[in-house]
Amino acid sequence: MFAQVLYWVAVVVLGLWGIWSAAWSIIYLKNGENGNLWYFSIINSILLVLGGLVFLIYTNQDWQWFWFVSKQVNITAFAVVLLGYVVMAVLQFVLGFQKKEKTA
Repeated sequence: MFAQVLYWVAVVVLGLWGIWSAAWSIIYLKNGENGNLWYFSIINSILLVLGGLVFLIYTNQDWQWFWFVSKQVNITAFAVVLLGYVVMAVLQFVLGFQKKEKTA
């Protein structure tokens, strides 16, 4: 039971932060403040590593039993959220470069 609760808490928390991060990334892009995207890229990369560790535990049912004393068999939603984080972190990194203005 604990593995299932922790799984859904991780999916919801990472999903909500991803939506929040994407919304602010769009706002910063519209305002031309591309440098702020790097901060979100760094935070999302850290969350991606932590989420990857949790995903690694959930990929092996014996490890789940060791860590959580229960099992969560279907981890598709977590994989989709982590894939979204990979795409978002790369986009934020690439779009975070400031456009240099040409001097006359």
